[in-house]
Amino acid sequence: MAYRSTDRTEQHKLARNAALVEAGHELVADGGFAAATIARVAERAGVSTGTVYTYFPDKASLSAAIFERAAGIELEVVRSAVAFGADARLLTPAVDRLDALVRVFGARALRGRTLATALLFEAADVGVERERLVFRRAYTETVAEILADGVREGALRAHRIDLLAPAIVGAIGEAVIRPLAPVPGGPEEHEEVLETLATACQRLAGFAVLPPHERPADFPDERATANSHHPRNTH
Repeated sequence: MAYRSTDRTEQHKLARNAALVEAGHELVADGGFAAATIARVAERAGVSTGTVYTYFPDKASLSAAIFERAAGIELEVVRSAVAFGADARLLTPAVDRLDALVRVFGARALRGRTLATALLFEAADVGVERERLVFRRAYTETVAEILADGVREGALRAHRIDLLAPAIVGAIGEAVIRPLAPVPGGPEEHEEVLETLATACQRLAGFAVLPPHERPADFPDERATANSHHPRNTH
């Protein structure tokens, strides 16, 4: 009986922790990390500030947990898009997978501007900066895997993937700085940004770039993935 009680207590703690982080994620998506104060997270989650402090000793630890959740969701969406389904990776040319990565990441950033700005650029606590490095490495590893597949396909020459992969990740992040500025562009500008960025990354990698009318039309629908992974839809 004591064991079962302890198990239920632990499950309750995990659920409460997750609810607090989710509440913080929603606040960051609406107003950045500056909006995710202890008091506002408590209010959003329907608990006291003391309850929040029970799980997170300070705002820095809470912010790091929020970042890990939010960035983890974005990374999973991009990885799913790049995979083209569990059985399709080896059947999908690496250039198409790189194109999918750039377009899905870029489209979600442009659509969820406040969250993207918070995850990419907003000044934050040391814990958040540390998590940024972790996820940057994860994106770099994903790009490196795509480039290695391109070499195996014969679509790329064997070159310094260890240099090209972080360069591509850096280019993607830097390229969305202007589009994420306070005055947003319209859909036409966003499409132009994605097209230009995708082409630039393919050229940087060394892929031959096809004109739009010659590309396959079976890329993942980033609009659908964006809706299914909105902070309020991830429980």
